[in-house]
Amino acid sequence: MMQKKIKIGVIGAGHLGKYHINHLSKHASIDFVGFFDTNQKSAASVAKEFSAKNFEDMDDLISISDALHIVTPTNFHHEIAIMCLQNNKDIFIEKPITSNTTQATEIIELALSKKCIVQVGHIERFNPTINKLKDIVSEPHYIEIERLAPFQARGTEVPVVLDLMVHDIDLIMSMVDSNIVDIHASGAKMMSETVDLAHAHIKFGNGVVANLKSSRIAQNYVRKIRTYQNNLYTITDLMIPQIEVYGLEKTSTFSDKCIERAIDTASGAKNLFYEKIIPEKQDALLAEINDFIKSINSRNAPKVDGKQGLQALEIALDIENKIIGNGT
Repeated sequence: MMQKKIKIGVIGAGHLGKYHINHLSKHASIDFVGFFDTNQKSAASVAKEFSAKNFEDMDDLISISDALHIVTPTNFHHEIAIMCLQNNKDIFIEKPITSNTTQATEIIELALSKKCIVQVGHIERFNPTINKLKDIVSEPHYIEIERLAPFQARGTEVPVVLDLMVHDIDLIMSMVDSNIVDIHASGAKMMSETVDLAHAHIKFGNGVVANLKSSRIAQNYVRKIRTYQNNLYTITDLMIPQIEVYGLEKTSTFSDKCIERAIDTASGAKNLFYEKIIPEKQDALLAEINDFIKSINSRNAPKVDGKQGLQALEIALDIENKIIGNGT
């Protein structure tokens, strides 16, 4: 017997919402019912662009759907998520899950009582370059992540820590199996009423150190990750994308195409192995959507559930509060 197609709708048809609408409208295994946006003039244009149904009433969309993608500005996430859950709908919420931990906890608890799925849109978990990096770096000692972007008014209702850095907070928490013991942070407002530039120095109980730098005031987009573990150093550029790997031992990480150089050092000659890895291309948003659909069908937790979204939010707010406490 064929499984009934899940009916999915999208709430929010702005910059990110259009990406969700585009993917869902083409997805063969679901029934994309349409979308709702408060800006009905813009919504009419989106409906025409993607040949999608534009709902003039959000309640009508929620009623007809089995699951909803919430792709609105962050300050609307909580209200909409609660409405969906009260109607027993599974939800995908773009990151960050909410603006504060009280709201996020309410969503998680209501979802639990209603037996609904909550997935949070930390898309980097589905990035094939990052997943390849995780295969290479199993026990990092040090992680450095730089995420810069040109200024855009969109998204400035939340600070850069919740807008950009939260991606990297979630990422390091998925790479380091230890609790955070200390955070130092600094940052500044420049173009908006919230923090636009932020730096966080994070120490874990197992000794791992992470440095995160995020800015939405840059000439170009920068997405770089540097890691170090015993005898292995990596430089990852997510914009290319590529991973450069340096090692003192020819482990399974390196292929026969790697470059080997003998280098004289103060402690004697050492062999340095180098390889540039170009990961296979994969649509991260499609992978993320597929994970949501899989969770709905299996009733198992998604790769990034509400609790993980809350964890990233708690750390992000701690960083933000430390920046504000420093007089920003």
